[in-house]
Order: sequence, then C-alpha cells, then structure tokens
Amino acid sequence: MPFIVSSNIDKVDPATRKLIRRHVMRGKRRKKADRPGAASLASADSIQNHRTQVRLQEVLDMYTLLQPGCFGPHRYFVNFPNEIEASTLWNIQQVSMVAMRIMFPLLTELGFLPEGKAWHYPIGRDAAAFHINAFAVQSFIDRVLRRQSEDMVNPVTTLHHQKGLKLIRERLDGDDEEAKISDATIGVVLKLASAAQFGGHVEIAQQHMHGLWEMSNLRGGLRVFQDNPKLLVEIWRCDLGIALLADSDPIFYRQPAEPLPDYPEQVTSSFGPSIYSQEDMQLVQDLNRNLAEVWLVMRKFCLLANLGTQTRMLIQPATIYGTMTAVMYRLLRMDFPAGTLDESSRLGLLAFTHHIFLQWQDMRLPCHPLSESYRNNLQIHALGDRIPPRISLWLLMIGAISLFSVSDELWLADYLRKQAERCGVKTWKNGQEILKSFMWISLLNDKFGKQIYDSLTEMSDLVLRTD
Repeated sequence: MPFIVSSNIDKVDPATRKLIRRHVMRGKRRKKADRPGAASLASADSIQNHRTQVRLQEVLDMYTLLQPGCFGPHRYFVNFPNEIEASTLWNIQQVSMVAMRIMFPLLTELGFLPEGKAWHYPIGRDAAAFHINAFAVQSFIDRVLRRQSEDMVNPVTTLHHQKGLKLIRERLDGDDEEAKISDATIGVVLKLASAAQFGGHVEIAQQHMHGLWEMSNLRGGLRVFQDNPKLLVEIWRCDLGIALLADSDPIFYRQPAEPLPDYPEQVTSSFGPSIYSQEDMQLVQDLNRNLAEVWLVMRKFCLLANLGTQTRMLIQPATIYGTMTAVMYRLLRMDFPAGTLDESSRLGLLAFTHHIFLQWQDMRLPCHPLSESYRNNLQIHALGDRIPPRISLWLLMIGAISLFSVSDELWLADYLRKQAERCGVKTWKNGQEILKSFMWISLLNDKFGKQIYDSLTEMSDLVLRTD
C-alpha cells in the first residue's frame, strides 16, 4: 500500500480515505479495459500515489533517528557495506517517498507515474551513492524542514559527505572504466551539483555539471538515460536551475548548432481558436516568431494541466518534462533588447516556467539573478505604454507568486493595485479570469494568487481607513 502521511489520527482527509478504500477494494472489481488513444492523459483512479500538497511539518514529524527492525512493510536482505547504518537507510527511504512531491509538485500532482518505473536514484550496494544520498537527505531535513542556516554544521551530514567524496574519487582514479560513468556515479555527481546549487555555490555546481556533461558524452549522450527517467529529468532540472542561478548558458544544448529538444506532440496539436483571448492573439502577433511559438506551447500546456485537474485525468510525465526542456532551453538561447515587449515576455515566461517546473513547492531562492532582471524590467516598464495593461497584470502576478514577496516589495503591491484598477478587477474571480486568459495553472497558482489578492485588498482598506 502507498505510504500515507497524516498528522491527525482522529480524522483522515477525503483523498486519503479514497486511497485506502481503493486499496481495500483492489481485486474485488473487474479491471476496466484501457481506453484507446489516451496517450497524454490517464485516469487518476488508476494512480496510487496521487496526493495533495505536502505539509513540511508532516515530513519532519515522519523523520526519525530511531533504528527500526525492518524497512517499511518488508525486510530487505541486501548486503550493504558495513559502514551503512540501517537507520540512515530507513531515513532515505522515508524521505524519498515525499521529497519528489516537494521538489517537483507539478509532476507528482498531475503526472501519471506507472508502477515499476525507475523514479528513484539507484543505491543498491553502491556505498558512494548511499553516502551522498544520505548527505543530501540530511541536508534536506536540516535546511528545508528544520529551517537551519547553512552555518550550522551537522557532523553526521559532514561525515557522509566526506565518505562519499572519498569513495567517488577512488572510483574515478581507478581502472574500472565502466564504473566511472555508471548511473550510480552520475547520480552521485548530480546530487553534489544539486546540493551546491541549493547552497548558492555557483562555481562548484557548474564544475559538477561539466563533469556530468563529459560523462554523458562518454555514454553516448542523454538519450541513453531514457530507461532511467528520474535521473534524466533531474539532470535537465539541475542544468536549467544552475543556468538561471549563474545567469549563464546551460551546460547541455549550449552549442548554437546543437538541436534543441522537440516540443511534445500534446502541446503542439491544435486546440482551436476559441482558446485564445483577444489580448492573447494580439500579443502573439506582436512577438518574435520563435518566442510566440514558445508562448503558444505554454498556453496549451496550461490548458492541458487545468483540464487534467478539472477532469481528474493525469498527464504522461514525458509531456511535462518534455515541455519543460523544449521551452526553457529555447528561452535561455533567446536574446532581446531590454525594455521591449519581447524581452518582457521572455522574462515572464522564464519566471513562470521556473515556478512550475523547477521551484520547490512554495520555496524561493534568495538573490536570484532572474529576480533582479525581472524586478528591473517591471519597475521601468510595467506601468508604461509598451506593455498592454492585462499582460502587465499577468507579469506582475507571476513575479509575485514565483520570485518576490509582496510584503517585502512595496513597489510590487502598488503596481499590482494600479494595474488591477486599470483592468477593472473588482474581485479575485475577475483577476483570475484575466490570468487564466494568458497562462495560469490553477492547481499550483490559485491558492497563492488569492492570498496575494486578499493581501492587496487588506492593504487598500487600511490606506482608506488611515486617510
């Protein structure tokens, strides 16, 4: 049965009750035949691991340093090296079950993940992979769940990090050429790159990504990882995230002559003209042709995601991460003059795609170059004549939900109020309709969008009472 996180033993939420009931009834109903043609969407009732948003405190409560007698409902008879403690392996297993939901909520909430797919890093008997995974999990617990500062040193985390580095260096200096570029070795280097990225150590993260690029080339390119989708997706996400953090070109697909990933078929097929608002169509006509293509693809992806939410149909993972790579690598290659509609739209698309594909649930990384570029662009041009008011409202709200805190950015609150008035927004529903006419994923954005709207309303009421 799937692992269920619950902090209330007296009352179980409806989604969990349904999950339990479905598990109990398994085998008591005849299995329905698969419907032909359902390539991009799959029924949510066929998925066992569909969850609501993770509460970080629940994960922290779940985490334990006690050494269990077995791991989960089954005992594992894998001969791990002597230095691998059963309690640490238990922690890796427990946290890994929910960590992906925090790191890539869109994929785990809307993605159809069939049983048997390799969506976890291979550890097996690989001691180096174990220690680096233990280091990553403990760092995740300390930095994300316990909100500890980077200055606080955890000796257990440091020990695993040092052991893992020592083992991987010995492997790379050894004679086993196959082991040097194995999935386990690549997974170790990827974990190190992700940890450096999360800590803001840009140069170290880039060095690890260069190593990954060389290893993948020795293996024959990224296509050889198709059978390990979790590893492949995290290579892409890490590369894109580091490129945005460093304000530099990505490591993969960085050569101008190198072909970029194709758009998934599901987001390039025609949905009909009725899906576009008048402002949307006018914007597409005014944009650079390649940028307009990206805009339309993301518009269709949002419609597909919202349709999946409304109909309880899940999206094939390849459609999600295929859209991510095809769109974001193209946006990073584009270059437009500052202050133009093209550049404002490109930055808006980068902020939006960073939010839905790369951002960890509702966590924001501080001092992000994308934040600085976005802030400068909005402060100069958001209230000007170059950007239509409704598009400007969308750009401001995307910045508010993905990059900034409205309470800390008083200019943003002021700009949002002014553009909302210009667009005739009287209620959250009015604003939501405008946002959805461009790009908006209700599952991820509605909650935070309404919170921002309510906070603006409260601030306006306070100003009126003060006056």
